[in-house]
Amino acid sequence: MKKEHIRVLVRFLQTAFLTAVVSFALCPISCKATDEGLQLLRGDYAAPVLESYVAESEKRVSLSFSEPVTITGAIITRTAPFSGGEGSSEQGGLSSALKAVSGETDGISVSLSYDDDGRRTIAEASEALEAGARYALYGEARDENGNTLTFCVPFIGFNSRIPKIVISGVHPQFASAPSGGGDAKCEFVELYALTDGNVAGLAIQSAADGIDKAFTLPAAEVRAGGVIVVHLRTKGDGCVNETGGDLSLASGWYTSPAVRDIWSPNEKACLGDKEDAVMLANAFTGDILDAVLYAHPETAAWSNENVKDTAQKIAGKGIWKSALPGDAASTDGLTASKMLKRSGCIALRIAAENGTLGDIIEQAKEHWRVEKIVKGAVNPVE
Repeated sequence: MKKEHIRVLVRFLQTAFLTAVVSFALCPISCKATDEGLQLLRGDYAAPVLESYVAESEKRVSLSFSEPVTITGAIITRTAPFSGGEGSSEQGGLSSALKAVSGETDGISVSLSYDDDGRRTIAEASEALEAGARYALYGEARDENGNTLTFCVPFIGFNSRIPKIVISGVHPQFASAPSGGGDAKCEFVELYALTDGNVAGLAIQSAADGIDKAFTLPAAEVRAGGVIVVHLRTKGDGCVNETGGDLSLASGWYTSPAVRDIWSPNEKACLGDKEDAVMLANAFTGDILDAVLYAHPETAAWSNENVKDTAQKIAGKGIWKSALPGDAASTDGLTASKMLKRSGCIALRIAAENGTLGDIIEQAKEHWRVEKIVKGAVNPVE
């Protein structure tokens, strides 16, 4: 009986100890050493969370936090041109920001204001930021309990001159370069400018590949009637971004001095080769400017849930006539040597010039066809 009591007592002590450990771990407490021993402190010791940020104008960047904060030490610095993954962009921004904070290099001063009870901070740059240029905003956010968050967020300069522009062609299938020599046939999206403007901040998004893998175009001036071929995979030596006036820099399959070539640094598959919802979006506002749905005509239902949801979103906005795969542009006969080509683009440009083009341009499968790509040239826009 005595042994049984001892076993019960041991189990009780073990249970009490585990309960104390769990409670200690879950309770919002901290501790400090004093002359009398260890003193437990209760309170809020969690740093504020930066939930989102966006460039709203040529001078303004808005930041939203999880709780009211006060920002100190804020400064904007220009970073190196983007050439790799998001991580390298953030590291470059932090490096340039620290140099500016230390006084080693010049930064752009900012003034701060707050709304939403201090949860939203508006950082106003002392000078206009260049559209499409890469910057970083550095600072320290402090909540009412003294908890701090040091942040360095990369962003691109706001573009207020995005042109009216449409998707005029899509090449979703890839083919490696032939063994005897030649160029790989990589995925691309062709754009047609209906008005003058700058393409900085335009984003190519694929529902099949994932919206988070969108490619954002760099700054480049375009004129109405200009064609931009956005190559979504880099293969070979001729993948040169034509962001200035010289349109003869790039070489390779589906390039031409008559169009502007822009290259994504991506080296992997990036579009659905059988079905997809490809969108052209404004990266600053999130607005979808144009889109194309495509699928095989015998497809009864979307096989990809992201494509299905995006198709419904596009149709709901009036950009595409129907969200059903049977009403998408037909990929029947599509190969790596062919593309999906849109008709009626020139008529849209004329309507834009006359001021009769609406904000939303509804499309249907009848506007698209499969077209063979002319080797060494770019298929003309109709």
